[in-house]
Amino acid sequence: MDNDDRLAAYAQGFLEPEDEPLRAARARSEEADIPAVPPETGALLRFLARVTRARHVVEVGSGGGYSGLWLLGGMDPRGSLTTIDIAPAHQSLAQQAYAEAGLTGRVRSILGPALSVLPKLADQTYDIVFLDAVKAEYPEYLAHAKRLLKAGGLLVADNVLWHGKVVDSEAVDEDTEAIRRFNASVHDDPELQGLLLEIGDGVLCAVHQPTSGSP
Repeated sequence: MDNDDRLAAYAQGFLEPEDEPLRAARARSEEADIPAVPPETGALLRFLARVTRARHVVEVGSGGGYSGLWLLGGMDPRGSLTTIDIAPAHQSLAQQAYAEAGLTGRVRSILGPALSVLPKLADQTYDIVFLDAVKAEYPEYLAHAKRLLKAGGLLVADNVLWHGKVVDSEAVDEDTEAIRRFNASVHDDPELQGLLLEIGDGVLCAVHQPTSGSP
């Protein structure tokens, strides 16, 4: 084992371990070929929810419920998760995960395209907006996220390195180009103070700090 591997193993030792509902949700996601965040990204989500004492969170992309369980585990016990997915099969697995963890009462699960659902959610209500859905739609999600977040709320987006494609000049597919635009928009927005973390496939976190007179 080289030094990089030893350092990775050392860092892994500081991660909050998966409990049984998380392990089961990850296993079902893998079996159904539904992408799930890696455990280190899940642990980051829980940390962010915990440190912000999040009461209201929007998740765009429920998957099999794995990331939602991580978020709920860090949120205020009175908090609620609004999670959106376009696929009925994903929603069904996610709901199973929430039920097994005894968290169904804290989850509002909405089936439908995110760009149709997000406009219906209340302005300036949410402590965290987590994006992990259609990559080509990330730039459009951004405007909704800013509207939904409270001042001081957190925008969190997964897959922002997109398997390294964001720095590959030959990668010009729709998803890669959209993620590049999204990353640049967050970086250049004076109302978003962001940090890109090389965790998993890249996680971009940004604090929403609206200027006077803006939502």
